[in-house]
Amino acid sequence: MYTKPLTQLESIRSRLVGVGKMFTVPADSEFSMFNEKGEALILFFSEGSILLHREKNDVLMELVSSPTLIGMANVFHKSHIEYRITTQTDCQGFSLPVSQAFEVIEKNKLWQQACHWTTYLLRSFEQRDANFVGATTYSQIRATLLLMDSWSPDLRARTGVINFIQKRTKISRSVIAEILSALRKGNYIEMEKGKLKSVSHLPSSY
Repeated sequence: MYTKPLTQLESIRSRLVGVGKMFTVPADSEFSMFNEKGEALILFFSEGSILLHREKNDVLMELVSSPTLIGMANVFHKSHIEYRITTQTDCQGFSLPVSQAFEVIEKNKLWQQACHWTTYLLRSFEQRDANFVGATTYSQIRATLLLMDSWSPDLRARTGVINFIQKRTKISRSVIAEILSALRKGNYIEMEKGKLKSVSHLPSSY
């Protein structure tokens, strides 16, 4: 797990916030990464957690907790892969067009901080790929359970285990339920009403 570069993120936030458009949105809302003019946006979330989906195949890429900055890579190179954001909890933050963010970053010489942040995101996605690409069904479920165990209790209480794993891995719900049942019987995990309460030492294979 890579450490979030909060110092660099704060340097970027403090310069962008003055020209950003503030927002407050409730949980379970869909968030566009484009404004009404069709311009790509940079989104800074100061409060809350979001779900990032890849639009093409509706794969759940990640659940991301604040503080976080989404869309910064578009400052360097525009992506042709579209993503969809939904809020998992109530969220607050601000947005601004990528072009405007570029001007602020250039004016305040924030390229080093921007590189720190985009590298952190790249390493995070690399770690995700290492856990999922070519991995067994159980390995994918195991990696997701360990991720969920790192969340706050409030966030776990809002997230159905089977639904989250299925959206993240595309493994069938019946297979996920079977493996979760076996893990519960072995006292490796504790669940309540479909939500994850705790994870003990998970076996490396199933």
